[in-house]
Amino acid sequence: MGDYITNKVSEERQRWTKRDSRSPIENGMDMLRLLEYPALLGKTYLDHAGTTVWAKSLTTQFAQLMSEELFGNPHSESTPSKESDRRVEEARRKALGFFNADPEEWDLVFVANATAAIKLVHDCFRDHATETGRNWWYGYHKDAHTSLVGVREGTRMHRCFRSDREVNLWIDSRGLGGAAPHDIGLFAYPAQSNMNGRRLPLDWPAKIRNRVKADVYTLLDAAAYVSTTQLDLSHVNAAPDFVAVSFYKIFGFPNLGALLVKKSSSKPLLSRKFFGGGTVEMVIAVNDAWHSKKKVLHSRLEDGTLPFTSIFALDLAIDIHRKLYGQSPMKYISMHTSRLIKMLYDQLIALRHSNNVPVVRVYKDSASVYGEPHLQGATIAFNIQKPTGGLVSFMEVEKEADAQGIYVRSGSLCNPGGLATNLEWSPRELREAYKEGHKCSEPFSELFGKAIGVVRVSLGAMSNEADCEHLVQFIKETYIDRVYAEGGPIVLPEFIARPRTPQTPPSNNLGKEVAACVLQVSEREVQTPRNKQEPALGLLSPPPQIDEWPVPESRSPSSKEKSLSTKSSSSRIKRFRRSMMEVLHAGKAH
Repeated sequence: MGDYITNKVSEERQRWTKRDSRSPIENGMDMLRLLEYPALLGKTYLDHAGTTVWAKSLTTQFAQLMSEELFGNPHSESTPSKESDRRVEEARRKALGFFNADPEEWDLVFVANATAAIKLVHDCFRDHATETGRNWWYGYHKDAHTSLVGVREGTRMHRCFRSDREVNLWIDSRGLGGAAPHDIGLFAYPAQSNMNGRRLPLDWPAKIRNRVKADVYTLLDAAAYVSTTQLDLSHVNAAPDFVAVSFYKIFGFPNLGALLVKKSSSKPLLSRKFFGGGTVEMVIAVNDAWHSKKKVLHSRLEDGTLPFTSIFALDLAIDIHRKLYGQSPMKYISMHTSRLIKMLYDQLIALRHSNNVPVVRVYKDSASVYGEPHLQGATIAFNIQKPTGGLVSFMEVEKEADAQGIYVRSGSLCNPGGLATNLEWSPRELREAYKEGHKCSEPFSELFGKAIGVVRVSLGAMSNEADCEHLVQFIKETYIDRVYAEGGPIVLPEFIARPRTPQTPPSNNLGKEVAACVLQVSEREVQTPRNKQEPALGLLSPPPQIDEWPVPESRSPSSKEKSLSTKSSSSRIKRFRRSMMEVLHAGKAH
């Protein structure tokens, strides 16, 4: 009785300790989800890195504003148009303040999304290099999103840094292996990998500015980073020159992005050749080709009529975010999601099949630590592993999760460098995969014995413990000791036992249980040249048939050798048949 009471007291103490470790907002998360995120009722949404969920009060207030107020095109001079222009500039100032960016030091250009912001920088640097007659060098980190990789097509001089170490060596060597002193350069990298959530150093821009000899600017892709943590641009000298963001990853709505530009670094952006409506002061179109562009940077780069109603929604979204999550909303969200993602990670890596093979294979950078927000975001990239060691198709996992109301993302995740390094694909293998028919839009789940995609789960401000528990329970019930018709190694390693079922008693000979099977044996003379490699076996498909290798002309067997080969082959087949019969008799005896 005493032990029972002691255990109950211990459980109660743990429960209260766990409760006290949360913030007041976390303790009220269930009520907040019910009131503000009713679309999540009965669902487990785990793709916040794609877009998060918008609050009900945001769409309600936006609908009310649109139905009660009259707004005109900001380029006109009417009263409704002037009101639109006033609200746009107010939202611009509020968005800068959200990132602690001083309007005296920073400008904000509204664009469709982070990719549009990156493309704008690309266009400006390309035109600036042409205008000044300078070479343009571009460097990017291997964890870059596809959009950052695409910038390299604007110049013949580009380099992919394959690790943080390569970046640090380049900086310490004062730019050796990068832009020449008389060139203009641009170094771009993500603040957070959109594949596995790993967070990269934020001190690189200052180091590049202080140590690299060439004129190298820095572009930070902060789209994934800002969804669950605070981007602080208050220290101008330490900040990057350009920052790309997508607001729907923070608020869910509106579908809008921005390019934040340090005003002292705006010179290359002023050289863009294209101009559109609203970006020029005067244009001569007939009998001459002359124009004068606007002086204010954002007015010069925001082509045509802005999506002004979406910008109104952004203004509301920032206010409502603070109302729901406190005056420092991203500080709370960072703490909340960091605690949840560590809990989820710990539970996933603890899952085991009955033969002790891990159920989940997580793709994690060695520098990342779950639970440490400066090193790791609220994202986990993984694959499900079979008891025999093969991998379950990531497309199958997403499909089966979706059927259970669990919404994740799978595939290559628009992160080609992260995919190649984490799943160990060489350029030659990727080219061969493309020839075989693999495409981003029509992906294979595996090829050449390798997975060619992952499953990604990502948390957001309104995620809760139930979301994590539902995912873990789904994986337990669906994949632990699941029997597959195909996939995985043909012969189990000695240290892996076959998974037990309730009808199969444990064996004393761990890892050496024998399963009878029927094989078709044919007498055939096969000789394999030493320099010929057998094709790799797929993880998700049965092993292919191997055709006979041709006998080299320089080594044709004699009739005597053929006779000996036939006799030895016949004896081997007889021994194999006797072994199979012994196995079958042993099975019947049990």
